[in-house]
Amino acid sequence: MRKGSEKSQYNIRIDAKLLQRYKDFCKENGLDPQGQIVNFMKRIVDSEYLFQEKLWEVLTKDMK
Repeated sequence: MRKGSEKSQYNIRIDAKLLQRYKDFCKENGLDPQGQIVNFMKRIVDSEYLFQEKLWEVLTKDMK
């Protein structure tokens, strides 16, 4: 029997309005919100960016 990939759970705090905008965007575009986070993380790692810096940049882009 083959084992699946190792899984982790992350609990993060983000602004409620930002989370709602993200969920609305995903719903309007037929995207899975959790899947998009995983895809984003994979692209960051594949691109050899420092994940925390890039995530912060994306999350704060519209707040400036």
